[in-house]
Amino acid sequence: MSRLLIRDLAQVATHPGTDGPLRGAALREVDVIGRGYVLVDPDGTIAAVGAMRDLPSVGASDVEELDGTGLSAIPGLVDCHTHPAFAGDRVQEFALRAAGATYEELLAAGGGILSTTRATREAGPAALREIVVGHRDAMLRHGTTTFEGKSGYGLDRDTELAQLGAVAAAGGVPTWLGAR
Repeated sequence: MSRLLIRDLAQVATHPGTDGPLRGAALREVDVIGRGYVLVDPDGTIAAVGAMRDLPSVGASDVEELDGTGLSAIPGLVDCHTHPAFAGDRVQEFALRAAGATYEELLAAGGGILSTTRATREAGPAALREIVVGHRDAMLRHGTTTFEGKSGYGLDRDTELAQLGAVAAAGGVPTWLGAR
């Protein structure tokens, strides 16, 4: 398998430095490189980003090149806290909340998380997989490149595991957030 070189990009947006994860104010710092390139290793790791004038020599036999003329490259969004595996909705609660109902009143009327829990349990594993695929596809259309999906709407072992299986099947990173 060869490396991938995306060359002659109109712009490459990237973070300055490579000293590890950014935190705090450093998250606002962005370098925009005009006429740039991105070099990707065979395992999908970005090996280098920079201006074309600084492109190191790459062997033509081990590099697949893509012409990025007129295009821009930006980092993808890693959504690290989603709950994509749930059924039902709570649309009817919005009007009640807007009218001043408390969460306790919503629960007493059969709403709140308990309504979503019921619907999620009733959906079953196959329907949950379809639901997560729909959410994943929407996230991809809007720039998410990786998503972590939490369970939490099942509130029982089997439903929580079905949620995690649905997230994994859709290519997400599953995280248990269920009751014990």
